[in-house]
Amino acid sequence: MFRNDPLWKYKIMNFIIGGAIAVIVSTLLVLGLKIFIPPPQYPAYSYDYNSCASGDQACYERQQRESRDRQEEYTKLSKTYGGKIFIAANIAGIIVLLLGILCFGLGLGTNIGVGIILSGAFGIIYGYALGWTGADDAVKFGVGVVVALILIGGGVAVNRMHAKAAASSTPGPDQIKI
Repeated sequence: MFRNDPLWKYKIMNFIIGGAIAVIVSTLLVLGLKIFIPPPQYPAYSYDYNSCASGDQACYERQQRESRDRQEEYTKLSKTYGGKIFIAANIAGIIVLLLGILCFGLGLGTNIGVGIILSGAFGIIYGYALGWTGADDAVKFGVGVVVALILIGGGVAVNRMHAKAAASSTPGPDQIKI
């Protein structure tokens, strides 16, 4: 595969750099989301059965009711958080995705463009994974349509850039191929 390619080392390095960019930017995206939209704290439960007198059924029922109320509140907060993280992660993912396509289009390097594009895609997937239960189906559908259009449009743009580059590098009849 690489036997006839004198630039094989650079292709491997580009692959590694693009992968590293994807991992680092994806990690920063997740950390940024956690900073600006912190997840709800899981409720702490203390089952101190010694706090109730022996046979004090009312005390046990009160502890169970408090635990159930805390769990219901946490479930409600988690759903709200899911909706927020869905929107924020998808917006961030779309912005990063568009920046990656722009980097690729500006010729900043395939490794940089692809790494950033992968990070944007990860942000979108992260938003769907974490916010699935908190987001309305219509919102999920709308975001999915926008993402699909951006990806298809970006793919068309990259294909055109590739065709243009290939056409300009093909030697004409008056050029000598070196």
